[in-house]
Amino acid sequence: MIYSLRRHSRGLFVLLPVLGLALLFWPARTLRSENFIFYLPDAPHVLPLQPMGATNYLPLLQTLNTVGRVEGLTVSKDSLKVWFNDSPIEFRQDDKRVRIKNEKINLSDPVRVLNGQFMVPLSFLETVLPRVIREPIIYRHDSRRAFIGDVKPSSFSFRLDQSTNGSRLTFEFTDKINIRTASKNGKWVLYLGEKPVQPLEQKFNFQDPYINSIQFDDQDGAPKLIITPTVDGLNFYPKLDEAGKTLTADLQKSQPTVAQQPPPPQPPQTPGTATVPPEATMPTETAASGGGLGLPMVVLDAGHGGDDSGARGGNGMLEKDLVAQVVARVRSALLTSRKYRVVLTRVGDVNPSLDQRAATSNAARAKVFITFHAGNMGVQTSRLAVYTLEDASLPSSAGESQGQSLFVPWGTVQLSQLSRSQQFAQIIQKEFAGIAGASASPPASAPMRELRSVNAAAVAVELGSFAADVDSTPLTNSNFQSGIANAIVSALDLFAGGPS
Repeated sequence: MIYSLRRHSRGLFVLLPVLGLALLFWPARTLRSENFIFYLPDAPHVLPLQPMGATNYLPLLQTLNTVGRVEGLTVSKDSLKVWFNDSPIEFRQDDKRVRIKNEKINLSDPVRVLNGQFMVPLSFLETVLPRVIREPIIYRHDSRRAFIGDVKPSSFSFRLDQSTNGSRLTFEFTDKINIRTASKNGKWVLYLGEKPVQPLEQKFNFQDPYINSIQFDDQDGAPKLIITPTVDGLNFYPKLDEAGKTLTADLQKSQPTVAQQPPPPQPPQTPGTATVPPEATMPTETAASGGGLGLPMVVLDAGHGGDDSGARGGNGMLEKDLVAQVVARVRSALLTSRKYRVVLTRVGDVNPSLDQRAATSNAARAKVFITFHAGNMGVQTSRLAVYTLEDASLPSSAGESQGQSLFVPWGTVQLSQLSRSQQFAQIIQKEFAGIAGASASPPASAPMRELRSVNAAAVAVELGSFAADVDSTPLTNSNFQSGIANAIVSALDLFAGGPS
């Protein structure tokens, strides 16, 4: 067992009083994540943070299962005993003391119980976890990320200079990065690649005519910098040097044009285009990733989220967290292939409505939509099942509306895509059958509301068996989850070249 903390140079301690004073005048919690990120060698794992008073709490069982394995537990009304890495750990509600074997350790705040879940303060990561985990930990007090095992985060410094008609940011990174840019809500987002990053501070504010602030964010496990301009109408020119460690970003005034061209006419609505109902509002934070605009778009939907936890496994893991893990692996495999773009319907512990998830997919013009769930599939594990929408579950008037109007009812959109969905389900089932140690059931249809309004080849992937009386540990195995991710990439390779 090794426990280590990131140590900074002497110069940092000189800056701390100044930075601390500046923080008093910065807006609290602006764009701050409500998640905690565990960076492990296989992939980042996102856990929800729960504020209670002035203290942030983590779900205990989910935290332990992220960095190791809960081998058993005993629950009473106000106490919990967990066997973790051969160590018995005892917790009591509203008690700061935690017992490991015969040793008592004090937390900064008491253990809480929320909606039936035992919650621990972040001080648990400094005091208890290092004594029972078998991997090194890098965790900075009061930060929202920890690095487990041999994961070594990158860091960066930067400077702000004035340039012709604007300002220039120069970032120096300790390791090589890859960048990708996006524009969201009047801000520029610089995605820094897959390598984890430990920032010195979460946000920096400026008194600059062009740049208002720089915010670091990794709430979905993807490190990024969010640059907020002071004024509208600026151009953004980022450039990474050949070594991949120095990034310059210029924000400049737009040059005046000689004549303003009229906007192009909007194309008329074509047959097969679905009308989004008023209640299906688009989420403001979808996670879009990937390469060029010509690549096929894949939408990944992690089921449940937020207050909807879904099923609970025998080791205390929740369905919403298991499928979020799998989606993170699939996303990583798709981006690594450099053949697809990816959109996530949910980022973090939120629960978009089914219409919002479908609207996200339709707005992205997805080629494929995959929703992930887990459930009780008997005593055998690990099992995989693929479902398409059951035709009989659609309204009886669905067939009558086809071919007679340009309008496609929102609840029947999938009908026109059903044959492609069934084709993709057949392909993905064959790929799942090749995963070592797993069994894959033949594709089936089911009245799944998640698929009815999706205008793309759409399937549901069910993982099992996942129930309170079944050991669901095999479903969290990194090799099994990587097998799912690789199988989906292979299935898409076979399917993507087909007719749209």
